[in-house]
Amino acid sequence: MTVDAADPLVASLLGGQNADGGWPPSKGGGSNTEVTALAVMALSASAEASRAEAAVAGRGWLASHQRADGGWSSASSVDDSSWMTAPAVLALAGDAPSGPAAIRGGQWLLDREGRGLPWFVRLWQWLYPPREPPALDTELKGWPWSAGTFSWVEPTAYSLLALKRLGSSLPSTQARTRIEQGERLIYDRMCPGGGWNYGNTRTLGESLAPYADTTALALIAIHDRAARDRVEESLHVLERLTRDARSGLALGWAALCFDLYGMPSTTWQTRLREQYSDTRFLGKTKPLALAVLALSRGAGMFRA
Repeated sequence: MTVDAADPLVASLLGGQNADGGWPPSKGGGSNTEVTALAVMALSASAEASRAEAAVAGRGWLASHQRADGGWSSASSVDDSSWMTAPAVLALAGDAPSGPAAIRGGQWLLDREGRGLPWFVRLWQWLYPPREPPALDTELKGWPWSAGTFSWVEPTAYSLLALKRLGSSLPSTQARTRIEQGERLIYDRMCPGGGWNYGNTRTLGESLAPYADTTALALIAIHDRAARDRVEESLHVLERLTRDARSGLALGWAALCFDLYGMPSTTWQTRLREQYSDTRFLGKTKPLALAVLALSRGAGMFRA
């Protein structure tokens, strides 16, 4: 299944681009880093010249919004660099002129990590041990949504993909250490029975359910160094979660994940088209970009 410039999804993605070269979360809004990065990746997955100009403009927006510390914030109006550095690096890493910017972003990611439990919480747990052992290893350092906070699955998965994509362009020892710990965190946060939610596996003594889009992104992040038995379990969970899903995000990430693992993805690609025809993804750009990326067989852009 392929898409060309006349395809309604591609036309809609091209039509939603802002005059500054970026893409907004919804048409008419201000340009956003993650959405622009995904749109650039979607348009770059095909060699069609009709998409090249828009992709170049999108990369230009990303390059012009890189902050002095090497990271990216979510949008022009936000001052602090954040987890959105990772998708920006992913979008720029495969483009030679953008290579230096991607490497600076990769170094920013290497220098940031999620925070463990505060000292007073650790002291309290030492003085008054909980009745049940902790459900997760709170000392593992992945990546947070915002600086100085706890590590979560999605920013960690995005950051792993960005660092792996840059490969030997980064200091090897530092990158290897961060990647290994990030992968350990992903496995540590797996829900009982497989799959992932945003970060916790249990709360108040109850197991938490996995989410389809988070599960797919986590599986994509560990596709190259996977403990196959645990991955197979989560792939089955993802199939179950998306069997009747109507979310463009869930279907888009699932199609990319199954394609990356060499599994048939045509069913999810077809349902992406059907969902777009029914809902237009409620005017949201992110699921649209993921759909174009999946329909363009763009899963290889996440390959390490």
